[in-house]
Amino acid sequence: MPNILPSLLIAGDMNYCFDNASYHHSHRAGKPKQFMEFLNTHFSDCLNPRNEPHAYTFKRGSTMSTLDYMFAGQGIASKMSDATNSFLRPEWTDHALVTKTYTTGLTNCGKGIWRANPHLAKNPRYRQKLADEIERFVATKLDYNLSAQDKWDLIKRKTKQVTINFARHHDTWRKARIKALQSERNNLLRCYRNDIECLKLLLPDVEGELSKLQQEIVEIQMLKAGRRWLEQSEKSPGYIKHTIDQRVDQRTIAMLKHPSTGEACLDTETKLNAAESFYQDLYTEEPIDMDCLNTMLGHIDRTVSPEDATMIMEPIDYDDILDGARRTPKQSSPGLDGIGYEILYLLVSHPSCRDIIHQVFNDAVRSAKFPKSWQASCIIILHKKGDKSDLANYRPITLIAADCKVFTRIMNSRVVQVANRIITPYQCGFLPGRYIGDHGMSLQVIMDNAQSASWRNPSNFTAYAGIMLDNAKAYDRVHPKYLSQVLLKFGFPEAFVTCITNLFFDNSIYVNVNGFLTGAISQRRGIRQGDSISPVLFNLAIEPFLLSIVNNVNLTGYSLQHVKLPHQIQNPWISPAPIKVLAYADDVLSFVKSQDELVELQDRLRVYNQASNAKINYSKSVAFPLHGGKMKDTDGQQVKRYVTTQLRMKWYDSHSTGYIKYLGHPLWFANHQRDVFVSELLGNIRVMTDIYGSRKVSLYGKANIANTLILSKLWHVIRVVSLPQEVLKKIKSTIYQFVMSGLFPPLKANSFFLPRDQGGLGLIDIGAQQKSLQFRYLRVLLLGNHGRLPGFTYQLLTHALRLTNDVAHHALPLLFPSARYKNTLNGLHPFLSMFNAMDICSLHRDWDRRPTITTIMSLPLLAAFNPFAVTTDLEFMTKDSVRRSCIRDFFAYDLAQHSLQFRPRSECPTPTTLNKVRRALANHQISFQRFVNHNNAGEMDFLPFVESMIYQQHPIFKLPNRELRFVMLDMANLDVGRHYSNQLSKQQWKAFYKNTMHYSARNLWYRMIHKQSSNQLAMAQRNLKHAASDRCTLCNEVEDAQHLLISCVHKLDVWDSSFNEFLSYPKTADPQLIYNSIMHFKLKHYYIYNYDLHITIYDLFATIMRTIWRHHYQQFYNLIPFNAIQVCRHIRTELLRLSNLRQLSH
Repeated sequence: MPNILPSLLIAGDMNYCFDNASYHHSHRAGKPKQFMEFLNTHFSDCLNPRNEPHAYTFKRGSTMSTLDYMFAGQGIASKMSDATNSFLRPEWTDHALVTKTYTTGLTNCGKGIWRANPHLAKNPRYRQKLADEIERFVATKLDYNLSAQDKWDLIKRKTKQVTINFARHHDTWRKARIKALQSERNNLLRCYRNDIECLKLLLPDVEGELSKLQQEIVEIQMLKAGRRWLEQSEKSPGYIKHTIDQRVDQRTIAMLKHPSTGEACLDTETKLNAAESFYQDLYTEEPIDMDCLNTMLGHIDRTVSPEDATMIMEPIDYDDILDGARRTPKQSSPGLDGIGYEILYLLVSHPSCRDIIHQVFNDAVRSAKFPKSWQASCIIILHKKGDKSDLANYRPITLIAADCKVFTRIMNSRVVQVANRIITPYQCGFLPGRYIGDHGMSLQVIMDNAQSASWRNPSNFTAYAGIMLDNAKAYDRVHPKYLSQVLLKFGFPEAFVTCITNLFFDNSIYVNVNGFLTGAISQRRGIRQGDSISPVLFNLAIEPFLLSIVNNVNLTGYSLQHVKLPHQIQNPWISPAPIKVLAYADDVLSFVKSQDELVELQDRLRVYNQASNAKINYSKSVAFPLHGGKMKDTDGQQVKRYVTTQLRMKWYDSHSTGYIKYLGHPLWFANHQRDVFVSELLGNIRVMTDIYGSRKVSLYGKANIANTLILSKLWHVIRVVSLPQEVLKKIKSTIYQFVMSGLFPPLKANSFFLPRDQGGLGLIDIGAQQKSLQFRYLRVLLLGNHGRLPGFTYQLLTHALRLTNDVAHHALPLLFPSARYKNTLNGLHPFLSMFNAMDICSLHRDWDRRPTITTIMSLPLLAAFNPFAVTTDLEFMTKDSVRRSCIRDFFAYDLAQHSLQFRPRSECPTPTTLNKVRRALANHQISFQRFVNHNNAGEMDFLPFVESMIYQQHPIFKLPNRELRFVMLDMANLDVGRHYSNQLSKQQWKAFYKNTMHYSARNLWYRMIHKQSSNQLAMAQRNLKHAASDRCTLCNEVEDAQHLLISCVHKLDVWDSSFNEFLSYPKTADPQLIYNSIMHFKLKHYYIYNYDLHITIYDLFATIMRTIWRHHYQQFYNLIPFNAIQVCRHIRTELLRLSNLRQLSH
């Protein structure tokens, strides 16, 4: 106990006055002498100065005393400052609000950089004030001899001054008046503390005005919070997320280790010193090797065309600047100037600024001249993972001036199209048409092929290792000379290169640590993160290294390997070009098969590092065998030994614990590794449902949260990785429980997945989503690539399908299940989700275009026949030998008769099967599909099958992406959920969703339409134990949903009274008409009486329903009798509150 006394704080209502001079102290019996001695010995009074009367903290009627105290131990008393004693409305409490500021010294937070309030841009008074001040400043005070860059900086400085002055005086009178009144009250208490009669005379006026002003503030804040919640809680999951995020904990740094000494930095000064030292070292360039630079430049084999070079340097139009300032993200932090996009747009669109900003942007392109505000920026550091005290574990994000970001965004739109044509397809990061998931799919196919080949064809298998390289601070270490030389070698205009180097290097940056800024740090290397053009610049910088691998004859790369023994192969096949490297920005994965190749890769890294200042963190890099098992041959063993002993990298295989990730996709080789991922996934989803489950939102809101905040992180995984069905079922069950939590009787889960405009909740079904995501690849594989996928990815997928299934064309296993070679498709292979998506489709009965004869002959034998029931006579059709057979094995096409004819027994590989098929056709046990016979000659073409693929009469491949998920809902009872609402139009459902209402009212209304609301009849029909009767407790009639809310005489009185008070027509309530209006959203014939009341008919109905429901069940849960008068009073109060919210929003 003595050890904690110096840092102990005791605060609260002591119910005792410790003031020796107080009347209450001297007349109080039972003085806590020991406690008082304990306080006097070890603690200091934080609120009352020594030898002065204690300020009153309690007032009830005319009685005043000091009961509330705050005592601090000697170790923290010196860190306490700024005591206050504030009066609060007596309706709220009879105690004062006492406060004391405590400075810990560990997480002291500064003010940070000034930021203009973006909401001011919507304030008409501010907009007019800014426009007038800028016009006056430009016309009378701006020196026209200055450069455009200096003029623009002065305009921004004037904008900051105007904004600060406006914000300082805006809505501050009330706060200043409250502060003055609190001071006046405290003076009265000090001067007349012993004259109760004077206090009785003087205090009421002061306290009365204080109470009024405090109530005004609270009412405004309540209205604003209520309006925000009413408008955003249902439709904006991001709003829900922001109300939960612990942003302070994420941004506050308690301790840092100094990069030079390793000492713990606890106070602000030493933290700033540590950050400044670390980032000055990080952004200081190291000498580069010119020979290595020339070697890197020698790998560049593509250049920018003259037309593209001209396009990049074209003058920037003013309209592009204006559009760039207008089309901005909703949430974006400004730079050191504090001016965000919203206020920047007011400046850019101001007539006085038009010519100046236009010249600034074009001078930046042509002459690399920039405003000084563009070359000073602030860095915020975000923790990634690992030790929070290690600055190496933080990602620096640069906050750049908004006008500078508009400029770089315009330049990026030009450069990125050019870069897309010259950067290798093996780089998928931040370029149009390239997608991170394609590399994930490619790796899954490669690993599946390696695993199958090592198992099925071990004698011809070659083991490869994947090398995942971790680039340490990749963006922050790019050398300016290296970048400029690479850009010039690619053929970018010299003026553009000068523009980029001058803009990105030799700048001043300030690191923000807990709201305090370090001194200026000179950025002499590094591409800042947070700028739109940075990703494509980095892609160009790392491109020579990727080319040094792609074009390296000493690195063979991975080629697909045969999964069958040579004598088992039926269809000849040539492997596509090998894949040597996959990259997503700085995430590089390469493939090697021997120590020599690994050493060659290491040497390419050495050259790249010495040319560019790059640095590979081998301790965080990972190597793994592509087949997952042991490296049995000599080359493989040498690779593993070199990786673990020389490079000291991590080695991951089927015997390792846990799983690893590649571009966000989990990788594993054994079930126990997959189980670790599944356990984490399910655990994270449950944590999120527990967090968001505490928010009071409707079924719609919960479905929206599930889609955007919980399940959205799953889509990236299941597009590429197949998970067991039981895992998907568990996730689906967890989401269902989250959405339906606390509601009974439950809705049918299948109705959740219908679109909102069809009466559902629009919840995304995991299985349907996984199937619909596969159409990125299915469209390409069945309709042709046409540039949608990188060429190597397309070749990899098509050849893997052919190789794995030993077929003549890759479309066969996709279209026909019988063409899949099941022995090589064990487990969760990468094509499983594609097959599942195709298998729920069917072929249309009508054939506008029949397949060619060549195509027909290549089909699996079973594909020629209509579906049939397997009887004893047809058991032979299920054997593997029949499944692996093609139509050409048993039939030849007779051009004269335009039909298939049986081959002679001598030409058939299995004559016995031939006889059985002939017999089954003769006995009509099987029959040909409609597309067989009357076929024409031609090349192999599967488009007729693709065009005929339908699901529920929908042509699958003609549907847009947004509709695919609903079509792919593979469930027999899809119509559950619209059974009772099929007369409601899409417009009516949209109106119901868009109208704001209390979450419980929306839930009640929605469940009524689906006939799943709670009532005595519903409970009795389910034979629930606590439902003893189906009768109403108020009138003893049968209680269904209509009776509970409307028809019961006690409830009907409420509707009558509310209609009479708030409606001009009808004035009386017809229970059947009300019920039909609720069930069919027919509210147009109801008219609000009082136009000063800002409510809608939806508001009225929702409020009446919700209030009746609430008071009805208070009979059972709170034992409060149902009182129609009290219900009407609550309805009136709620409608007035809603009206006030509507007025506030206007």
